[in-house]
Amino acid sequence: MSDKTFQYAGIESFPLPLQRALTNDVYNKGDCDFSVTQLIGPPQKTYLKQNLNEEEVVHPYNHIYSMLGTAVHNILENNADPEAGETAEVRLYMDIHGHRVSGQIDLHMKDEKFVNDWKFTGGHQTEMKVDHHKQAQMNGLLAQENGYEVEVVGITYIQRDWSIMRAHSDPNYPQSPINTIVVDYDREFAIAEFSRSVLEHSAALKGSPRPCTKDEKWQSETSYALMKAGGKRASKVCATREEAETLRKPDQIIEEREQVATYCEYFCGLRHVCPQYKREQLRKMSMD
Repeated sequence: MSDKTFQYAGIESFPLPLQRALTNDVYNKGDCDFSVTQLIGPPQKTYLKQNLNEEEVVHPYNHIYSMLGTAVHNILENNADPEAGETAEVRLYMDIHGHRVSGQIDLHMKDEKFVNDWKFTGGHQTEMKVDHHKQAQMNGLLAQENGYEVEVVGITYIQRDWSIMRAHSDPNYPQSPINTIVVDYDREFAIAEFSRSVLEHSAALKGSPRPCTKDEKWQSETSYALMKAGGKRASKVCATREEAETLRKPDQIIEEREQVATYCEYFCGLRHVCPQYKREQLRKMSMD
């Protein structure tokens, strides 16, 4: 069963099969200490889940997309062709720093020596996200260590927000909802990422997690928008107040846009027990 709970009004109105699908998490990292998915995430989450035995509280609307992503993986697995050298949805293992780690290989194409991962995502990706690049390279190492030949790794983005109407009307808009980004496999990078992340998550298990970084929190910087009074859109957004003051026109005001830790606020199911989040909220309240 899932380690996720929903504490939001409205889920009772979902059809019962959908409620069951949302709460029945079939993910299994296998017989290992850490999975690649876990290792590319913040060590503080490992600490909170293992040491405090806390359950994640996830908004059901966010979890719907995770469920749809799982459905996409199942469809792709069922359509892989082993006779064409395609291996899909296989979990592989290796040992590092005394810990057993695992990763799910979404697709390996033998002739191309290609390890590929599938992501069901919003927005339009023109390059790999940082965490996805780490995951692709680490899965490449797992595949290589388990006897698969690897020369390139990639991410196939299935972009749920894509609009066929915009594609027809705007030649600069992505012309397909599917975008595969491929890069050379970098064995040394993958080894370094495994080494660093395993040591950090091992420390977290022992009660010494490092704080989450700005990147892990998806934290934006405070910015200063030049706006006309009563306007809805900024003519320019500046990184500093000094820059905004210099560029401000007589009919404009400066709107300060505070930092937002998007992952913490909208996606982390453990913020209710996270000491770092609580400290930062108290600091923010003291400054208001």
